Amino acid sequence: MTERNSEPAKPMDIHEDLDQYFKVLHADPYGLNNEKYDWSGEDRFVAVASSFYLLIASGMILASQQGWIPSINIKALIFFLAASVFELGGKIFCSYLVLKFNIRINFVRKLGLRPWRKLQAFVIPFLFVAGDRIIIDTIFLFSLGQLKIIITEWNVIRRQVPIFRYAFVSWDRLEDRPYSMRYDMIEDVLRFLIYIPFIAIVDQKIITLIPQLVNEFGDGLAEPVGLRFGKHRYKTKAIWHDGKFWNGEYYRSLEGSAMVFLVTVLALLFYSSEFTSPQLILALICLPILLTVAEAISPHTADGPLIGLLGCTFLWAITTGIT
Repeated sequence: MTERNSEPAKPMDIHEDLDQYFKVLHADPYGLNNEKYDWSGEDRFVAVASSFYLLIASGMILASQQGWIPSINIKALIFFLAASVFELGGKIFCSYLVLKFNIRINFVRKLGLRPWRKLQAFVIPFLFVAGDRIIIDTIFLFSLGQLKIIITEWNVIRRQVPIFRYAFVSWDRLEDRPYSMRYDMIEDVLRFLIYIPFIAIVDQKIITLIPQLVNEFGDGLAEPVGLRFGKHRYKTKAIWHDGKFWNGEYYRSLEGSAMVFLVTVLALLFYSSEFTSPQLILALICLPILLTVAEAISPHTADGPLIGLLGCTFLWAITTGIT
């Protein structure tokens, strides 16, 4: 077994010395040989999460067959499955880039993989479904997406399936090990709980789409920009680290957070036709600042829920309250 005696006390310190970063990465590229990692927590998490999502997905299939709920949209399901295969191929390619050319995992994860992966469950239904059925498809595809994560990223399966083990390299940031999968799934369900009420009650898709675009592309740029150019850092913590809630010492940067501001402005301008002039002016004045602050104060790996909550609430308020 490989033990990383030089592992930094603060997770983000691994980025301070790139030679050491890649030495650690190549010594244990799959993150499975570190004796300090306790995988029992992930195993318990999977036992609960897999049962929950399997129950939802199978229950919805049964309810659909019995006519209790609208039938699952086959086109959306096929597109989701194709997108999942494409994602796996992208992860394999990005893992090759990481290991062959010594590109930091954070860069390929945020710039190449994360937007595609995170937008699947929430955006795919918009492409194929309208009306009440969008809720059914969103819940069903979200449950399948979480099961897909477990199947391809759970440490027990990765140990047995080389292609999943290799693909996960491009997603498994060194500073997040061994919590990467749990961080991801916890943020996903929190985002889902934020977005699903707005998807259900709001007719304008733009209200949920803009915060998601900001989350994926603004936050997606924030981390690479912050790591490469960030000089003005501020601290944050993770929801769960080393057996404790609100623990661990992570950092973001003002330079990275500026990307959230910029992408919010660009998203509003791109969809400017969806707003009246007063709505657009107010949104341009307030929303970039609001979402930048939301990203800044959120826990490590969990900025999506607060960006979604504040973004959707603000856009819903101005589109219904201002003409």
